[in-house]
Amino acid sequence: MTNLSSPFPYAEVAVDAPVRAPRTFTYSVPEGMALAPGQMVQVSFGPRLADGVVARLSPSTTLDVVKPIGKADPLGSILSPQQLDLAQWISDYYCAPLYEALALMLSPGSRGRTLAAILRPSDDALAGMGEVLRQRMTALFTGRRRLIAEDTLRARLGPAGQRELDRLLRRGVLARQWRWRAVKEPADEPPVTPPQGETPTGEPPLPATLPQQLALASICNVLDSKAYGAFLLHGVTGSGKTEVYLQAMSRCLAGGRKAILLVPEISLTPQAVQRFQARFPGQVAVLHSRLSIAERRRAWWSIRKGRYPIVIGSRSALFAPIAPLGLVILDEEHEWTYKQQDVEPRYHARSVAMRLAQQCNAVVVLGSATPDIAVYHRAASPTSSGRLKLLELPRRIAIDAAAPTSLGRLLAEAHLVDMRKELKEGNRSIFSRSLQDALRQTVAAQKQAILFINRRGDSGIVQCRDCGHTVRCASCDVPLTYHSDVGRLVCHQCNRRRRPYQHCPRCQSSRFRQLGLGTQRVVAELEALLPGIAVLRWDRDIAAETDPSDGVLERFARGEAQVLVGTQMVAKGLHVPAVTLVGVILADVGLHLPDFRSSERVFQLLCQVAGRAGRGEDAGQAIVQTYRPDHYAVALGARQDYAGFYRNEIAFRRRQNMPPFSRLIRLAYAHTNEALAEREATRMGRTLQHQRLTQGLTEVEVMGPAPAYPLKVRGKYRWRLILRGPDPRLLLDKADLPDGWVVDVDPVSLL
Repeated sequence: MTNLSSPFPYAEVAVDAPVRAPRTFTYSVPEGMALAPGQMVQVSFGPRLADGVVARLSPSTTLDVVKPIGKADPLGSILSPQQLDLAQWISDYYCAPLYEALALMLSPGSRGRTLAAILRPSDDALAGMGEVLRQRMTALFTGRRRLIAEDTLRARLGPAGQRELDRLLRRGVLARQWRWRAVKEPADEPPVTPPQGETPTGEPPLPATLPQQLALASICNVLDSKAYGAFLLHGVTGSGKTEVYLQAMSRCLAGGRKAILLVPEISLTPQAVQRFQARFPGQVAVLHSRLSIAERRRAWWSIRKGRYPIVIGSRSALFAPIAPLGLVILDEEHEWTYKQQDVEPRYHARSVAMRLAQQCNAVVVLGSATPDIAVYHRAASPTSSGRLKLLELPRRIAIDAAAPTSLGRLLAEAHLVDMRKELKEGNRSIFSRSLQDALRQTVAAQKQAILFINRRGDSGIVQCRDCGHTVRCASCDVPLTYHSDVGRLVCHQCNRRRRPYQHCPRCQSSRFRQLGLGTQRVVAELEALLPGIAVLRWDRDIAAETDPSDGVLERFARGEAQVLVGTQMVAKGLHVPAVTLVGVILADVGLHLPDFRSSERVFQLLCQVAGRAGRGEDAGQAIVQTYRPDHYAVALGARQDYAGFYRNEIAFRRRQNMPPFSRLIRLAYAHTNEALAEREATRMGRTLQHQRLTQGLTEVEVMGPAPAYPLKVRGKYRWRLILRGPDPRLLLDKADLPDGWVVDVDPVSLL
């Protein structure tokens, strides 16, 4: 039905449906329906109903037949024109469905409003069903129950029952009914008021060192001009980057605008909130995935209403409805977790933040002690394109009663230990002799230590001692890891768990050995080395079970343990002044992965974890155990020598024509049939090579196909193709990728 009373009788709607292109679908606006861009709607899509978001309204269409919009959200438009523009950019750039990009910005809990329910079957329909389905249907439709949510029903039926359900729905024996779940705006949060009519005042800013003053002057000049600006704040560990963030944020708020701070890990959010809440009491909202849906909805609506001028959280906090935006800060900008890798859109928060800041005439500050190589090259190279200014904090800060100085504290003293030599000299422990001595001295001095190993569990491999068989996951092409705390073998890809084997499944031997090591084994051997020592463990297994508001890091900072054993999570932003020793149990983990960024990752982890030592009054030391003391990533990471690493790594990237000297797009295909997966990858590789030649796009390379690493994950065999060149989109846009292919623009890993 055409809306004769409106100048815009048609709407372009982004539909929640599996469409590859960033496209919309045209619907008519029923007469009398109030509609605006950014409003949620329910529309007919094929044989079903689906959620949608109005992207824009139109006065006309070239289509002969147009379906009407079914329902419109009574809350009206909840997305701003700026958010709609940003979602369109994300959809275009990352080759993702527009609805998926828009969904990033919707109120938490708004997605999945269109629900399918199965109507109670008739007696005749029940009689025509298989016995298993008939019994389950009879048990579910008890009493007067007329409807069951289809998702609930499918979860109860299992694969065989679901196939029969689909068959009965196609034949019309069973019927669906569609509903649209109402979403209400939550009640306003009560205002935060101080006791006895006092005005809330935060902690005063710390005195700034000269390098901090120079960095702040550059940032604040652009903030004051309300123009777009992008800065890379490269500061060694302990150089005072956070104080620069705080003072820049204060300047932003004083100018009547608002700010977002992103941190790479949810576990770091409480620490960031505490620091910023102390400076800006009552003005900080928190958004991250560990909050409940209700908590996130309340925070989202409060932000939208202007209740909070500061938002802190993980990458999804970037899409908070905060306006007017003046400042976006990405702490530890080099971290992988800023890239969404598992679902569409596969965006990088750093790139999106810069686009958002351009739209808002805001300032972006990227902070890191170990910047992404491509980002640093862009900021430091005079020939590099892009407006990204480099700001340096070259030394640690020491603050005394008189004045702050950037000359008072040195980086942790680094010691490389060649574990090959330790073995030759008879030391079979996972701890070198120098690390054992340092641990004893640290504990005796009532200081704290951090031990780092980038692997969870007790051992990386469980192997039969007689036939050499390695116990592997049935769904993934990876060895299972033994976890003594739960007494299970665990797959670190799909989290499948099973009881340990009593006998080898190949030769029936009962003789197994555990090879490699992880955090749990390090804890066990440390407690054996220093009986009675208080130890805390921090890895993803622990983080998943811990209250983030008072977790392991908070307990360690309070001094409840002398040693913290952890994975890469302990390397990210942890500030505990009593830590004087960092021990890296094995620096080589990840060094030989088939990925061009493997050296950069190892360097960043070593540099970051070494930077946890010596942040207080006492000097720190880092003991790094390795079988590759000659590798530049290991040697320079232990010394926190970013300049030296950058010179080595940028030369390697230039020789290999890898970013920043090219751009990459990763195409991935997975299937449960191994031969079919390889065949489809080979076919697509030939197709792309043919298109490359016929279109004259010789500057774009097609690398592969090749099996992914690991080859099999969650029961699917994975293959990949890499497009490389100055603009690989030129070839991708010519390709007609069939269903099943996943596109990852600017991937952070080629595995």
